[in-house]
Amino acid sequence: MKTGAKILLMTDFSEVAGYATFFAKEIAKKVQGTVEVMHILTTPVDWVNLEKEKEQFYPETLQEIATANAKLFALVGEFEHLGILATSSLVYSYGSETVFEHVINSKPDMVIMGSEGRGSRKPFYMGSYAQKMLRNIKIPLLIVKDAPIRPEIKKIAFLTTLEENQKPVLKKLQILSSLLGAQIDLIFVNTPYNFYEDQESDERFEDMKDGDSSIQQFLTNAENPENGVMYYAERNHPDILVLAKSEKSGITKFFTPSLTENLVRAHNFPILSICLE
Repeated sequence: MKTGAKILLMTDFSEVAGYATFFAKEIAKKVQGTVEVMHILTTPVDWVNLEKEKEQFYPETLQEIATANAKLFALVGEFEHLGILATSSLVYSYGSETVFEHVINSKPDMVIMGSEGRGSRKPFYMGSYAQKMLRNIKIPLLIVKDAPIRPEIKKIAFLTTLEENQKPVLKKLQILSSLLGAQIDLIFVNTPYNFYEDQESDERFEDMKDGDSSIQQFLTNAENPENGVMYYAERNHPDILVLAKSEKSGITKFFTPSLTENLVRAHNFPILSICLE
């Protein structure tokens, strides 16, 4: 992520959205970026095209709009108090395409959101905004499920196949980690179906790191990538886990959107999904 990057924070004002706000503040502050705080309000009718005089027939919606605007105003104030330039947007959703269009038109460098519903501790579920975003948005997407483990972002873990096409993602993470003052851990999971002997894995690690001795490498032997990630995470406690996914089959050996979704569904650490170029 570059200096001056734009972050789009999607919020439903829930507890989990508050955790996502922490990451938006930390990243925006360190990269000297700007933030757009977006709230999606589901309406019983097409509110954008509803005639003004008919709005009075929906008093509950009018109250929800007033409440949302007040909360957005307060959130923008929190960012501005930290010296971060922030704006807000209230999106009236009468279909998911409205959300995707707004995200794309906003042209953010990163989207940050929580993965649970309003005021609840419900698990990540099929059809949720988080999953729809994972499947439809190619912009880097950070999904947060729980409270941060540190007061600052200090460790970024990149789960990699050690393939050539993942180098550009590592380069971006090097820039981001430098701005954040964070350590990068490069993780490879050696599975029976994607197995490298020691010499080959060492050579691939060195090629990926390209002389950056500050990057720490971790090789984990496991039956599948998810088990390997958990073994690493339980012992090293990353602030953010990064996966590079491809929309084209065959480019990567196992880092597909489904793996990212499984990790988001089952585990609590923040996950940053980046599409391969």
